Amino acid sequence: MKNAAIRFALGTLAVSVIWIFFEHFMGWNTTDHYIGQYSRMFPIILFSIMLVICIWYVRRGHGNTLTFKEGFQNGLVMTLIYCFGFTIVIILYQKFLNPEYYQTLKDFTMQQLQEQHATQQTIDSKMKEVEMQASGKPMSYLWLFIFSSIWGIGISAIASMIMRRNPGTA
Repeated sequence: MKNAAIRFALGTLAVSVIWIFFEHFMGWNTTDHYIGQYSRMFPIILFSIMLVICIWYVRRGHGNTLTFKEGFQNGLVMTLIYCFGFTIVIILYQKFLNPEYYQTLKDFTMQQLQEQHATQQTIDSKMKEVEMQASGKPMSYLWLFIFSSIWGIGISAIASMIMRRNPGTA
């Protein structure tokens, strides 16, 4: 059933890529970060939902039985494939399609903080966070992969725990 995890990961990644292109052409990651700050959450929400559905699909394929190990292994495979692919997509997006992403996001964030009359400490903290997440440096991509993988592993563990059904108890 690991094929299910691979198929779900690649399918979810394909939808995420389409969404990223849609966001870009709508201007949500170029000129309208006010919408983009929310629309950028779609891929991680989609990934989370599809991860749970993948584990359920594996259980259904096993005659409504699933051990924690089977569920978690499939969730882990899907997580690693999706997170690696998504990180590569973001690298390509920032390097080739939207090289100004970091600067426009930085400007948008600074404008929001100034409108909120944020303290210098808050501004420094938030700008450091933006740099860590979106600077285009190798470390920002590594953090993207690590945090999204941790998220996926956590969801895999929870979903596998909830959906486990031993043979004879289904």
